[in-house]
Amino acid sequence: MNLLIISLLDLDYKEDVLLALQSAGIQTASVWDAQNLNRSLESEFSVFSGFFSGGDPHKDEKLIIFSHIKDKSEAKEFISNLEAGGVPLTKDDILNMYVVPASLVFSQETGLIE
Repeated sequence: MNLLIISLLDLDYKEDVLLALQSAGIQTASVWDAQNLNRSLESEFSVFSGFFSGGDPHKDEKLIIFSHIKDKSEAKEFISNLEAGGVPLTKDDILNMYVVPASLVFSQETGLIE
């Protein structure tokens, strides 16, 4: 069992990413709204206002997607689905993906897996 973590940097591709996940059979994902550390510092601590400003404010927003997957082939299929859909992953900074092995997993569906 593995943990799939995706940081979606370009929200214009949100629908493409979610559809590619479903097409790869990854349907139990959790999606969280997130923001860049610089934006968080600006909004929480006024002393940092102006230090990080400039550019598109939406570039500081992102989505974090978590899901468990059985093996790396599901993550590879997800990437293949995006490429087949015309998402320019190698040209633009759209997402970062990590597959992390899980040494111990429990869910009602799977039970305890070591």
